[in-house]
Amino acid sequence: MGDNRRVTDQVEPGPDIAGRQYVDELFRRGRQHEMRHEVVPARRLFGEVLAAATAAGLLELVRKAHAFLGIVSLKENNLEAARPHLETALSMALAAGDTSLEAYTRQEFGFLLLGEGEPAAAHSEFLRVLGLAPSVGIVNLTGNGLSGMGVSLLALGRTADAVPFLLGALGIRTEIGDLEQQHVDLVHLAHAALLLDNEPVAAGVAGLLAGSPETKSGMYAHDRRTLDTVLSAVGADSPAAGFDEARSLVSRLAHSA
Repeated sequence: MGDNRRVTDQVEPGPDIAGRQYVDELFRRGRQHEMRHEVVPARRLFGEVLAAATAAGLLELVRKAHAFLGIVSLKENNLEAARPHLETALSMALAAGDTSLEAYTRQEFGFLLLGEGEPAAAHSEFLRVLGLAPSVGIVNLTGNGLSGMGVSLLALGRTADAVPFLLGALGIRTEIGDLEQQHVDLVHLAHAALLLDNEPVAAGVAGLLAGSPETKSGMYAHDRRTLDTVLSAVGADSPAAGFDEARSLVSRLAHSA
């Protein structure tokens, strides 16, 4: 923060190119790019991590590299490329007893399945994520599981059941100050409002999101399609005044679902 020095992806490997410190640094740089949704450099760096970690027998980094190559592919909406990486990461996580990576990989599998139009299978993955989240101890993993449950239930036509999950996810993101993921949760709550024939709520939330520069930052393709569906139905002419008002609007859905 506040550091204007140029960030470079050049990593000096030293005498042992497959050394742990070198591979860790590659992974750290890849994560920086992935978190900023800079998928091209992220994919390149994670590919380098995979090659170097495989050569060095660093299995923890091999499975993490597969997981993040899957995530980067999902961000590009390349579902075909994402699947084998996520399958490999999950298999390796299970073999290693890596509960944290298992939970995150199942979460991404859930998003993959939503993108493939398989909400029942996605629902099962998100249910497993919620079961694993307490042992991992990362609050936003629970938020992602709740959000995924809500989205899959909406796709299954169970709107009333979906709303509490989506509101629970939004509450977690609000508590931890994760505005990017609040965008995602609000998209699907706007969709729930539309399905519940509550057009004022849908229009207020969708209008706000349509004008937010951060709206698409953390969204996968299925999230963006959902927002487009809501906007095509209600337009963007009646936006909420801000995120506080948007959260207040969707809280009403708890009483109408």
